[in-house]
Order: sequence, then structure tokens, then C-alpha cells
Amino acid sequence: VFPELTSGEVPRMFSNLEYKKKEEENGMAKAVSATHLAGSTLSAAALVTGTTVGAGVLALPTATAAAGFLPSSAALGVAWWYMTMSGLFIAELSINRMGNTGRPGQGILDLYKNSLGSNLSSVGSAAYFFLHYAIMVAYIAQGGANYDAFLASAGAAGESLPIIPGIGQILFALGCGSAIYLGKPSVIEKANNVLVAGVMATFLGVTAIGAQTCDFEALVNPINQNPEEVVDAFPILFLSMVYQNVVPTVVNTLEGDRHKITTAIIAGTTVPFLMFLAWNGVILGNVMGAEGFSDAATATAGDFNPVALLQRGEHGGPLLKTLVGVFSELALITSLTGFVYGLLDALTDVAGLPSKGPGYEKWKPALFAGVLVPPLALSLGNPDIFYNALDYGGAFGVSTLFLVLPPLMVWKERYGDEQKPIMTKPMVPLGKISLGSMWKAAGTLIVEQGAEKLGVFEFISEKLHL
Repeated sequence: VFPELTSGEVPRMFSNLEYKKKEEENGMAKAVSATHLAGSTLSAAALVTGTTVGAGVLALPTATAAAGFLPSSAALGVAWWYMTMSGLFIAELSINRMGNTGRPGQGILDLYKNSLGSNLSSVGSAAYFFLHYAIMVAYIAQGGANYDAFLASAGAAGESLPIIPGIGQILFALGCGSAIYLGKPSVIEKANNVLVAGVMATFLGVTAIGAQTCDFEALVNPINQNPEEVVDAFPILFLSMVYQNVVPTVVNTLEGDRHKITTAIIAGTTVPFLMFLAWNGVILGNVMGAEGFSDAATATAGDFNPVALLQRGEHGGPLLKTLVGVFSELALITSLTGFVYGLLDALTDVAGLPSKGPGYEKWKPALFAGVLVPPLALSLGNPDIFYNALDYGGAFGVSTLFLVLPPLMVWKERYGDEQKPIMTKPMVPLGKISLGSMWKAAGTLIVEQGAEKLGVFEFISEKLHL
């Protein structure tokens, strides 16, 4: 009679309803009507895609230049696979938590707190703040650098503003922060939607125009492929695929429908994966034919910046230069907006402050200062920190927050001693194998990157005279 008894799944766990009052013709009696707001799988997938496509893509060519296009494309596929698994694990946790509490809409930090307890949840909170502040530092640093480059191209270099150290970072943070602080949320949302449309339009322009000048032969030439260098690119590859903060929202929008949620997450991450492949190929292909590229990229991996070369107009032509510059600035602004709101929500949660109303307005200046001043100060101390900040955020923030903790929580729910009702079947197949493989990937990344950044490998190499 009931198909759920056979499949073990329900079409949805609850219904999102909107209530409206209808006035009768005499204007006296009122009737209440309920409308089912069925979530759209396409809209949920678009939310995942829009969240994933951010300013982290600007660091991809820098991270992958040393390894080459083919090895880095394979590595990006690995990053896509694990980050998609991570989102499905978080979705499974959200559905189970909803069923146990009867409350939809819990955020990712609430999941960590409820699943891991106070000690391990504090690790998740620390990783959350570390990742968000690292990315904020990177975005403000790069946004300021783009501003200075714009002044230089407009002929203002060397006159007044650019001679002031850090003026670009200050104006970028002040401009974006003031707009978010003073603007109404509805206005900010509409403006951000317009900017996101601009990001997508300029991205299409970059790939279309860049493909015409791309050196495809050099792009796939075996001499430009260095698989041994690909390990160092993984922090940026993982960071570029971050979207997990919106997974609880997707679960709530799709009313806990396991099939729709799975479709939305897989489709929503596949589109950025394909976009990043095209972006990386076009950017690298426009600079790979340059004399000495292979030696420069390998010798200064992480410092060689193909995007900056195109922004300066050294390769690809003036139209590509303009499109890359506009795409870069729009991506930074839209990404920064999302991270500002994310940090505001986290700070109000940690401090026990209201998220709206008079209490929020009282603390609003201090909250915005807490969000913007620390990353601005760090970016002023090192204006070239963009890549390193993202690298550290990917190596330690993303790996902890999205590759270590979600499978740990899923393991605890599925196989732990504490018996809790399970509301959904596993959303990632292979059981303990998939959980263990994610731990292994995250552990390898953390240990390898930690040893490299602490100079352990260099120290051993010097001692062994290798």
C-alpha cells in the first residue's frame, strides 16, 4: 500500500507552508489559506553552484601552474569527489538531526555542537573561524591589489592615493563593509544577485575570448606536466570547492527529500567542477606558451600568478585583460559578502547576541569591527598574502571542518554506542570504506602540508644532503 515500506524512503519529512489571509467581499470575514512551498531541485542546485563559484577560483591557476593542466585536472576531480561526499554526509546529518529534534533549519555549527559535544565542537568552531578569517584576509588583500591596479591603469599611479601603503585594502574593505553595514538586507540581496550575474557573464566572456588565444598544444604537452608537484595544489583545490555551509539550507528547502537533496548536491558541485576545468585550461593555456614558463612555474610554485599576468595585459590581449580584471573584482565582492554574513552569524552565536532587533543594533558596530578589522590588519601587514592565506585555509581549515569532522559525526551516528533513530539511509555508499577514505585523505593533507610549512621536509633534505 505504502511505497515507503518497500523503499525505506519518504518523499519528504515535512512540508514548507505559507499562510495567507483572504478577505471576503464584505471585508469582514477572513479565511486563512495554506500554500505548499515545494522546494525546487534546480534552485537548490543553483544555490550550491553559486556558493561554490567564488574568489577561490582566482588562486587555481597559481596553485596548478607547477603541476600542469592534466595532473591538476585529475587532482581537481579527486577534490570534487571528496567535497561532494562531504556535502552528502552533512545532508545526512541534517536530516537525522531534523528527525530527532523536529526542528528544521539548523546551521552547520549547530550540527557540530549537537553531534560532537563541547570538546570536539570547539575544534569545529575554531576551524570555522580560522577558515573564514583566512579567506577574508585573502579577499581584502587581493581586492586592494585590484584597486591599485585599476588606479595604475587609469593613470593615477604615483600621484596621491597609490603612494599611501595599503590604501587599496583600506578602501576595498571600507567600501564593501559600509555597503553591507548600511544597506537593507533585501537591497544587499538584490545587488548581490546582479553582481553574481556579472560574475557568470564575465566568466563566460573570459572562457570564450581566452579560448581563442589559448595555446592548447602547450597546455597538454608532456613537458609541461609535472605530476609530482600536484600534492601542493590540493589545499587550493579543496578550498575552491567549498559550499557546505548552505547544505542545511538545501535540506530545509527540499523538505528532507533524500533523492532531491542528493541530486541537488551532485549537480550543484558538478557544474563548478566543469567551470573550473575550463577556467584553468584557458588561463594556463594563455601563459604556458610564454618563454620560460615551465621553469618559472616550477621554481616559484605558489608565487607565479598567471591571472596577474593576464590582468597586466602581458598575454591574451586587452579584451581578455579587462574581462579577467572585472571577473576578479566581482568574484571578490560577492564572495566577501557571503563570508561577512557568515562571520556575523557565527559571532552572534558565540557571544549569545540576538541576530536582529535592538540588541543586535546595539552591538552592530562592534560585530562589524570584529569581522573586518582583523583581516584588514593582516592584509595591510602583508599585501601579497592572498595565495598563502587561501593555502593555509585550505590545508587546515577546510580539511578539519569539511573532511575530518563530518565523517566522524556520521560514524558516531551509524556505528556509535549511543543508539539514536536514523531518519535516512546512508547518502554515500560503501559504508565504513567511504568514511575511512575521507579520513585518510584529510589526514594525509594535514600531515603533509603541516610538515612542509614547518620546514620538516627541507630540514630532512638538508641533513641527508639530497
